[in-house]
Amino acid sequence: MAIEEREGEKSLSKLVSIIITTLNEEHYIEDCLKSLKNQTYKNREIIVVDSESKDKTVEIARKYADKILVKNCIIPVGRNIGARMARGNVFLFVDADITLLPNWIDTVLPYLNEDKVVAVYGDLFPKEGTLKAWLEYGKEELSNFILRTAKIPCFGKLGTAVAIRRDAFEKVGGFSEKRACCEDMDMSFKLRKYGKIKFVREAKGYVSMRRFERIGYLKLSLLWFFSAIYYILTRNALLPVYSRNYP
Repeated sequence: MAIEEREGEKSLSKLVSIIITTLNEEHYIEDCLKSLKNQTYKNREIIVVDSESKDKTVEIARKYADKILVKNCIIPVGRNIGARMARGNVFLFVDADITLLPNWIDTVLPYLNEDKVVAVYGDLFPKEGTLKAWLEYGKEELSNFILRTAKIPCFGKLGTAVAIRRDAFEKVGGFSEKRACCEDMDMSFKLRKYGKIKFVREAKGYVSMRRFERIGYLKLSLLWFFSAIYYILTRNALLPVYSRNYP
């Protein structure tokens, strides 16, 4: 399918290209896109790469996105396609079930101007206001705190909403298209060879806890844990790379 592109030009100076991959996200994509349209930073373009959704995802995306491409592909392939469609010098990769506070982009951009910082991600809270959702969130936060204290990086928040400098993204060759999972972890390893990845707590957003509620916290955590172990073992990656570049 040809690229659908909204008319109108954006200034290429400090243009932020927001890239979202979707598959049957009609229940979440509109809130996500509204939060991106409502950003106080206005020099941005929104790109949606949809993997042939069977619901109303594309129909909803047309109301907000500047560019849309429909192509059956896995997430890392879709993100790379979006990056090739992008014109900005900063890429913001966002999951379809994420909503960001209006000042998110304005909050993270100054950090990307710091020496050796190649990517920035922020804090996420559960969308659902149920006690169960907050308990699951608390468990994840505790795990992340332990990992950060031990100088072992955590990937969950980075993989759901992260701003990456275009030059760094292109230098590492984008996302690995051979990986159906752990693509965020792989990107972290590659980026940290060239610079630092910054966690900015003031950059806040909300994430759906649907996977935790559908699969269960323990089962999902174990799935992520063993996927991460498998990735590290098969990639023969070294953790000291993280220690040097983890904020």
